[in-house]
Amino acid sequence: MKRTMRVCRKTPREFREMPWKNGLGVTREMYIFPQSALLERNDFLWRLSSAVVSAGGPFSAFPGYDRILFLLSGEGMDLQVNGEELILADSLSSISFRGEDTVFCSLRGDTVTDFNIFFRRDCLSCSCRRITPHTGKDLSLPAGDWNIILCLRGKTVLEWPDREEEMDGLEFLIFEESPPDFQFFCRSEDNAELIGITLKRK
Repeated sequence: MKRTMRVCRKTPREFREMPWKNGLGVTREMYIFPQSALLERNDFLWRLSSAVVSAGGPFSAFPGYDRILFLLSGEGMDLQVNGEELILADSLSSISFRGEDTVFCSLRGDTVTDFNIFFRRDCLSCSCRRITPHTGKDLSLPAGDWNIILCLRGKTVLEWPDREEEMDGLEFLIFEESPPDFQFFCRSEDNAELIGITLKRK
């Protein structure tokens, strides 16, 4: 049976501000799937969020989920993951860990902004990649059930037959059930930074 691709666009105006699960801060929930899921019920399959971290402290626990955290801005964080010391200091540097892990962060300067991916490890696999099509290029989507193109900064245009989408800071497109031969043309400003995320059912 031929799959019908669905494309959903999201912008920061649609993000939902909510407290961290441990009550020690505030995050912006960018997307949650399924959309009927609630964070407090732990019944979501995957979730995207971004937070401004203004003080060190423990991370919330998310049993059953794997997490990928990207540093978007700021001087970075010193992390302890189950007692192991790790550093996130470079823009778009990332760390992967389990939601059950004991994680504590200390800031290396003032506030930082991060981006988080949460996904059920028993149901999904997740891969991420940086995209830098400044001069324009044809791109294809990896095999997966959901592909997300997230524009972190800088204007970016995606074009494919009968459709064109322009994105800027923290705007993103979700491609669901894209065909294996799907391609699009992507061009962006010189300062643009994009992340491609692929989520695949096991």
